[in-house]
Amino acid sequence: MDRLFPSGDEDLLLQRAEAKLVVACMRRLGISYRPPDPHHTDPAATRDGLYGLVKHDQAQRLGYHAAPGGEAAEDKPPPPPERTALALTGTRFGTDGPEPAGGRIPEGGCLGEASRRLTEGAPPVGESLLYDMALRAGQQAEQDSRVQAAFRAWSTCMADKGFTYADPWQANDDPKWSTDHPSDVERRTAVADVACKDSTDLVTIWQAAMVEHQQRTIATRSADIERYEQAKSARLANGRRVLATR
Repeated sequence: MDRLFPSGDEDLLLQRAEAKLVVACMRRLGISYRPPDPHHTDPAATRDGLYGLVKHDQAQRLGYHAAPGGEAAEDKPPPPPERTALALTGTRFGTDGPEPAGGRIPEGGCLGEASRRLTEGAPPVGESLLYDMALRAGQQAEQDSRVQAAFRAWSTCMADKGFTYADPWQANDDPKWSTDHPSDVERRTAVADVACKDSTDLVTIWQAAMVEHQQRTIATRSADIERYEQAKSARLANGRRVLATR
């Protein structure tokens, strides 16, 4: 299903187009606004966690802890002033909950206006359609008899190394790892996890099942996928037009 998602360059184009529309809308409301810098995404990176931990060097260094990176809390920009947030979202939050801002602010604020501009001419499609389909296919793959058999083989391998887990997610999500830094036990467990995945060929079996279930999903949801691809094409065309205008 990777081919259905926007590429990194396409996502960057849409971010830039949205930012340009939002800045123009905010200027119209008399607000000087600098949007966050666009960031390049790597669609392939979303696959890294599909099968749990798979890299030996990461297991040895970090156990199940995430690799360091990202903005430190003190480096994150402060929230925008109330007037700016109101213009961006078109919503004010009072004692009675969120309310539409009204006045000159467009429905949904400048972000809502930008979204409508980018989706002009596109068929209505839920934003999470592909993610929901991929998630469902992943759940079906995990219940596949081949994957379940591979999980049992992995579990036996882990038991032989002194670790008792029914499947890789139990090891991955063990509450004992909820610490600031990985312990020696965590690292040893993670190393065994990756070694057992390798010796049982678990990831290869799991990935093959994932592909099959995604292919079945694509075949049975062809109308939804066609509508999504039409919507994606319309958004990209609109984004290119926005960036081409002064």
